Formats: sequence, structure tokens, C-alpha cells
Amino acid sequence: MTAVSIPKRLPICNVFCASFPARPIPADSPERRQATGTAKLKQENTMTHPTNDLARFHTLALGLINAYFRPRMRALPLVLFTLFLAHAHGQNNPLPQTDLAQNPASESKPKTVQTIRLLLPERAGAVADNIGKVFARQIQQRCDAKVVTQEGAPLTVEFALAEGIGADGYRIEDRPGGGVRIVGSEERALLYGVGKFLRSSRYDQGGFTPGAWRGQSVPQKPVRGIYFAVHFHNFYHDAPVEEVEQYVEELGLWGFNTLGFWYDMRHAGEGFNAPEATALRARLERIGMAAKRVGMDTALLVIANESYPSAPKELWAKGGTRGDNCPWNICPSVPGGMDYLLKVLGEEFDWASAMRPAYVISWPYDSGGCGCADCRPWGSNGFLKSSERIAMLARQKLPGAKFVLSTWLFDKAELKGFDEALAGKQPWFDYVMSEGGAPRPMPGGVPQIGFPEISMHNTFPWGGFGATPLTWFSQGRWNQAKKTVQGGFPYSEGKFEDITKAAFSQFYWDDRPAAETVREYIAFEFSPEVVEDVAQVIATLEKNHHMRWWPGELAGVKLLHNWFPSRGAKPQADPGAEEAYATVKRVDAKLTPQARQSWRWRQLYLRALLDAELKANGGAPNDECNNAFAELIKMYSAENANPTVRPPLPADYQKAQ
Repeated sequence: MTAVSIPKRLPICNVFCASFPARPIPADSPERRQATGTAKLKQENTMTHPTNDLARFHTLALGLINAYFRPRMRALPLVLFTLFLAHAHGQNNPLPQTDLAQNPASESKPKTVQTIRLLLPERAGAVADNIGKVFARQIQQRCDAKVVTQEGAPLTVEFALAEGIGADGYRIEDRPGGGVRIVGSEERALLYGVGKFLRSSRYDQGGFTPGAWRGQSVPQKPVRGIYFAVHFHNFYHDAPVEEVEQYVEELGLWGFNTLGFWYDMRHAGEGFNAPEATALRARLERIGMAAKRVGMDTALLVIANESYPSAPKELWAKGGTRGDNCPWNICPSVPGGMDYLLKVLGEEFDWASAMRPAYVISWPYDSGGCGCADCRPWGSNGFLKSSERIAMLARQKLPGAKFVLSTWLFDKAELKGFDEALAGKQPWFDYVMSEGGAPRPMPGGVPQIGFPEISMHNTFPWGGFGATPLTWFSQGRWNQAKKTVQGGFPYSEGKFEDITKAAFSQFYWDDRPAAETVREYIAFEFSPEVVEDVAQVIATLEKNHHMRWWPGELAGVKLLHNWFPSRGAKPQADPGAEEAYATVKRVDAKLTPQARQSWRWRQLYLRALLDAELKANGGAPNDECNNAFAELIKMYSAENANPTVRPPLPADYQKAQ
């Protein structure tokens, strides 16, 4: 993030107060571990903020005071001397604008209003107009204020466009004559500026209280994608499409610039013109066009040998799959196989052209693959042959789309063979998608993007227990990958990983530590007044994230391929679960009606309830748990979902309600 320098000093009283927290933080606590990771990450990020030297100076000074001097009050003179040095250093070295904006003494106190006037650029296009609608809807859903376009409102928010900021960058500044101006480098950059302004504002003081953050921000990573797995009758597959469209907009506010999805032919009947296929494509197009309306790009994922179940059996692949197995996938090496495959994908590309995908991602396994003698090893042989022809087809039918090769589920031999097969050749692809493992050079020097898994890690069913924050885990994965990737597409099965999505959006934007994003998320979605309490709850939920299993109804759930990864998992200690549940009950009473009833709060509340009740009941659900499962099923539109993505409510209990 590029900071705008404003020559204001940090008030010494604020520094002094900040150096004495209300309670000590134990050295082995989750908060201490998270704070330590944040400090390390800030030390690495010296190129992001021109004034990071000062920020580290203050952080170091305050850290020394907290760790060593607070227990020793007789050292107060030394404390004051240290503070004097920090204050004097700040006279000629202003703080980053983000720090100033969070300091109440650096700005006059904003006034809470009931009406906001929105001004669009003079020659606003459809994207700016749609972003204005998103802005109005967000405010009106969160508080009792309304957005208008006529004069007379006590607050004016103006959208503007300007060159010279940087790709996708924005600037938030005071507007001459009063109000706030959000300036974008292009129309879609307004979406990101609006998101920052909304997140810095308040909705819990009887109306809308505009945020005081001022500054300029430009993203570091060009590929800031999110992948929706539209299958298994999960939220993306079965929820009212208007809810999914709105969720796309909300993720765009966090900084994502591309929505990825897969036209999963397992859910498309017997062919392109089957009713199931037509319905699925219509849904995907609605979701994709929601992204396009606010300026986001789309990405189309294809399996490199995918087809419909009606494909001629003589063309079927000969085993060799990993992950899910679709026997009707095509062997590209048999006579007629490649032509049939290109015909099927050509129909798909013709349909997708209306969304103008920015990326086509070719996928090897889960559910692709072929194990015949001419295709194996699939990842470094048949997959590459098929993908090269698909790339040619994509460039013909989807001009301008970048072609991406995924290495999902490759083994070590395939990775080596992949590099050898492509060595010394002119790359016919634009990116390699790779996740995990040690960084390595990409063939032809092409850039790398990630595919972080945020839905399935160490839990089952996915989303079965409500909110699934994985911010510590994701921070570790990001720290490994951030120097080599140009962004990525976190894999999402639904809304339950919403907090982790926010963390990745800010990793991609400016390498922001997850701990900071969590705090901003809480302040925005719930209230600045509950940040400390809810941050501790989230830390506890992450610490107690693990597989759960109980005999009886759960054991009898029939899954696709009879696969149940949590089978036999033993109950764990889940320390702090009772305290976390008590905290969310206390916080619940403090929230506005809008925040209290929001799905983001309810899924977090229910996760804390489930952790505490399962612990108290020896790891098995009681009526409180089953009521929570029933609420989550309704929240996620999972009534008909595959058990892999359905909260584990017994079928007979559901019928009894």
C-alpha cells in the first residue's frame, strides 16, 4: 500500500496509553503467537510502505516497553525517555496514513448521518453505476441510513477517475467543499476504494459514520482471484442466485478482481443441450455476469479430458485418475478422442464467450486423467498434449484469454517430467498454477499463481460446523508462496470460509498480515466495539479446528464413493470453547439488529455454540447442536446438498421439525 505522507505527529499520550495494555498476554497464548507472526511479516515487508522504518521503530519501542518495563514501574523514567525518542523521531518522519487514520486525534471526529448523497463521475459507465448501487445497498443493509443522488444530504461521497494511481489503485481524500472523494485509476478500481471506505466506516451509532482513512493504495499482485466450486448442491449450486450474485460483489469490495468457476459436466446431464446442462450454464452465467457488472474478470476452469456421461465408450479414458473418478472422460490418444474432446470444449467456449473470460485454466486431475500407455504419466504427457490443443482452441474462441496450466495433485515424478517436457520450448501457456511445496522455477520463466485450499483442511463435512476461519494456517502458506506467485485463486466450497477469503484478499493486495485483516473484518461486519472479544473467539476456533466424528447417525451417512475422511476421529480437548461461547453470547447483545441477524455473525455464533456443546456432550451432538445444524443448512441452502457439504443433521431429526 502506498502511503500519503501527512506531516502530523503521533500524540505522545496515545503512544503512552498504547504501551500499557489492560491485561498481560501470556507468551504461549494464541494472541502472542499471532502478534509475533505479524511482527515478523512486517519486518519482511519493507518495500510496501515508504515509512515502514518509522512504523518498525515505534513497534520496537512499544514492544520493549511492554515486555520489559511494564512490570518494573521503577523504570518509568526510562520509559518516558524511550517515548520521547519515538515522538521526536516522528516529527520529521510522518506515520503511514493507515496508522494516522486509526488514530482519533489525527482527524476531526466524523459525524453520524442518516442520508448520504452519492455523486458519480460525469461520464460514468455501467461499471461505475453498478458500483454505486453496491455502495448504497451495503450502507442500507447495515444501518438505517439511506443513499440519495439529490442535494441536501449532510454528507456527500463522490466517485472520480484519475490517471497516475496505478493499475486497480484508488485514493480516498477529503472532498473540496466537504465530504469524501473516492478516486479510482479505472472504473473497477472504484470498487476497491469503496470497499476500503465502507470497512473504515461505522454502522452502530444510529446511522452511518464515515471512515476517517485517507490515502492511496495500489495492489501488489495482478491475479487476485477466488474460485467458486459450483457443485454438490452447495451454496453456489443451490442458493437463490441473487444471494450468490451479491456475495460476488461483496468479495469484490475486499479486492478480488477475478471470479473463477468450472462448468462441471457431472451435473450437466447427457450433453450440451440436456435440460440439466442448460440450467447449470444459465446459473454460471448469472454468477459470472455479476462479477463483470462491477468490473471483475472471470476465469473458466476446464478438465483437460472432460466430457459428458453420454460420450462414446470407445473413447473413454483408461483409468489413471486421482481424486474423483469420471469414467466417461476422454482418452485424447485414441483415434477420434481429441476431436471429440475439442468439440465438447468448443461448445463450452462458445457459450462462455459472452463473459469474456480473462483466463482459461486447464486441470489435470480430480476428475481428469488417463492411464493408457500413450497418456501416462498423465501430468507430464497426456495432460500436456491435450492442454496444448485446448490452448489453441481457447485462443481462437476466447481472444485475449490467458491460458493457465494447473499442477493439481501432481506427484514428484510428474513435476520433474513436466519441467523436462517443457524445457527449452517456447511456452504456449501464460501461467502455471501450483500450490504448496518449495518454490521452484517455472518452465519458460512463466509466472506462477497459487490455488490455496481453504475449505477442506482438517474438517468434514466442509462447512458442516459453521464459520471455518483458517487465518493462521493461511498466513503460513502465504509466507511460503508470496515471493514466487503473482496471486492466486483460493478454492471455496461456500460462505463458511468468508474470514479466510478476506485474509487472502489482503495477502494479494499488499501482503497485509492476517491478524490485521481479521480485526478490520470484525469492525466492519460487527462493530469496532467488539474487536478484541471477537478476535479472541476466532483465535480459539482456529486453535480447536479439527476433524469430528461420532457413531450412530453420522456413521450411516452415505457418501459418494463411501469416502468419509473424519471416520473414527477422537474428541479433543478444545480448550477455551466454553469461554468463546460465553463471549459470543455477550457480544450478541451489543450488536445492532442488522449485524446480529447477518449470516456472517450467525455462522460464527453457531460455530462457537457447536464447539462448546460438542465438548460438553463428549463429542456427540445434543439438541442444541442439531438446532444449530438445521439453521446452518437453511443458511447455506444445503437442504439437498451432498453430505460432503451438508451440516451433519440426522435425516429423522430434520423430518421431526
